[in-house]
Amino acid sequence: MPSPLENDRTPRILVVDDDASFLLITRKTMEVSGFLVYTCGSGEEALEIYSEVQPDLVLLDVILPGIDGIEVCEELRKLSDEMLLPILLVTGGVDKDAVARGYAAGATDFIAKPINWTHFAHRANHLVRTSRGLNELRFKRASLATAQRMAKLGGFTYDPESHETRWSEELCSIFGLDAEYSKSTTKVYSALIHPDDRERVIKLSTEALDANKSFTVDHRLVLPGGEVRHVRYCGEMLADGVGHSHVTCIVQDNTHHTRALDKIRYLANFDGLTGLTNRGQFNARLADTLKHAKLSKNLVAVLIIDIDRFKVINDTLGHTAGDQILQVIAERVNGQVRSGDCIARPESAGPSAELARVGGDEFTLFLPRIAHPTDAGRVAQRILDAIPEPIDVDGQHVTLMASIGISIYPLDGQDCEALLRQAGRAMTFTKSQGGNGFQYYTESLNKTSLRRLVLESKLREAVDEGRMHLVYQPKCNLETGEVIGMEALLRWQEPSLGFIPPDEFIPLAEEIGCISKIGRWVLHEATRQNKEWQDSGLKPVPVAVNVSSRQFSDTDLLAVIKQTLEETGLEPQYLEIEITESAMLQDADATTRVLEQIRELGIQIALDDFGTGFSSLSYLRRLPLDTLKIDRSFVMDLPGDPDANGIVEAIIAMAHVLKLLVIAEGVETVEQQEFLRSIKCDEMQGHLFSKPVPPDEFTKFLKIEPTS
Repeated sequence: MPSPLENDRTPRILVVDDDASFLLITRKTMEVSGFLVYTCGSGEEALEIYSEVQPDLVLLDVILPGIDGIEVCEELRKLSDEMLLPILLVTGGVDKDAVARGYAAGATDFIAKPINWTHFAHRANHLVRTSRGLNELRFKRASLATAQRMAKLGGFTYDPESHETRWSEELCSIFGLDAEYSKSTTKVYSALIHPDDRERVIKLSTEALDANKSFTVDHRLVLPGGEVRHVRYCGEMLADGVGHSHVTCIVQDNTHHTRALDKIRYLANFDGLTGLTNRGQFNARLADTLKHAKLSKNLVAVLIIDIDRFKVINDTLGHTAGDQILQVIAERVNGQVRSGDCIARPESAGPSAELARVGGDEFTLFLPRIAHPTDAGRVAQRILDAIPEPIDVDGQHVTLMASIGISIYPLDGQDCEALLRQAGRAMTFTKSQGGNGFQYYTESLNKTSLRRLVLESKLREAVDEGRMHLVYQPKCNLETGEVIGMEALLRWQEPSLGFIPPDEFIPLAEEIGCISKIGRWVLHEATRQNKEWQDSGLKPVPVAVNVSSRQFSDTDLLAVIKQTLEETGLEPQYLEIEITESAMLQDADATTRVLEQIRELGIQIALDDFGTGFSSLSYLRRLPLDTLKIDRSFVMDLPGDPDANGIVEAIIAMAHVLKLLVIAEGVETVEQQEFLRSIKCDEMQGHLFSKPVPPDEFTKFLKIEPTS
């Protein structure tokens, strides 16, 4: 049978008879009547070609060679769409048993020979139109049922006289109800309505129907198993044309849609990870709090809390672990706020403290009605005390700290934007001082923040446009005075700002994420310059390049070094990599593996600024080091400070036990040089011999002969 979409195609008839003359007459007659005619002489052949032909009508002789027409009819019914395909059995006589068998096999009707072809042509057209109409009706019903199922839409009718209802199959199916609900009373539906919604729904629907109006109401249903569903319930009074009225109701299951809207509304106001207020809701509530504070003339504190070094957690443990940690921190901070006895809480109604998560690891908090600005500091300190408690993540104990900035209404601003901006500047200053503390906003911080913004902008430009340069400082053998190496040092001279010290722009470069790009350029330029000096016939010595801890996590450092040596042609023994102790804080095992691979290339490894960090002997023993550099802060007090003398002497002795060379940084006087020589320090670096100089000036050191 054709689908409803093919109902305008030319009708097809399949004629099955072993009489060739009958087939010929049928073909001529039916073709004139507009049919496509397909003929065959046996039941077996008819079954073979049926699917290919897809007839609209089958004319089938009862008596056929092989399987008879009744058996063929039975098989065709299995292949066709239920009873929609008209199958006419042709018989030469009246055989009551054959007729009974034929109808049982699914025959539409019988027709006796000889056939009145004019009459048959009309009958055939009528049968095709009828079957196509029934097929289209069935298709529409199936489509409607599918649409109702997809839309989770069911319905029922209600007879006001008998009070009986008739529920559709879809309605029972949607709610998982037994078929017994298909015929019941309106009390059954009313009983399913949520108790809190029942009175409202019944009142609204009754009033509407009494006024002969339609109604629509959203409410909840409680199914027999206790599950709650959200539905839209619509009804209208209809007349059947003979004076009898009934109510038709539609019920649509909107549970998924309602819950999705609830989730959207929730996410519009709350953070999905921690459940705290989000930025938009926080700002709205802070604005309301400031209006209240203006009328009551009380103080409001705004705090911005940023977790120190949280990026390391995501980089080393992964974002899943980071999310777990943020949830714990949110609970701890929220607990300190809710239990804070330093917040003035008058009995009169008014806004309460509000904590929000507004970024990856950043939280904001406002404290309404504080009695004095110092109240905010006490809350900040309690938060700082609560955060470092170790957090267990898959067996690893993680300890974190935070930086907090505080602004006070109305002292530091009159609106949300100003207060958040000032608190942010105070937080940034706290972080620049090492973190794990809090800072109130002051006007001086504003100037500091403005300079930082300018520096950040200029720094990005300088990196992109190559406005930085390298200077070189020689390293000398303390016994011979021979130049045995050099350190490449980065300098930045900005036309509008002048000279910017490295200890100011290097941390900024690490914070804004461009230190790795700078590091690649420094490595390439230093090795290129050293190779150029060697090619010009100057004395070959190693060049030391500082590597930031961020380069271990942000780049494939080993691959960068290999590529640089390949591009510049410098031999590995003429390159030295200097790292600081902070590089070990992120992932000591991973850093050690990278350093071992670098050292296997023939490159030397030096630990810079030793003594200013954690100075852990345990990791010092594990690191693949060649050189230990004593920080200038220890050298500057030599030889007049006995404590400094003892510390430096102990460092040198320990390094020699570990078979490391020792170089002292910041040597500026002859007395320092002589003392270092006396305690067997190997090398020195400092202004006594030379300050860092440009490449063209440094060439003179590569021509100096060793002295005794």
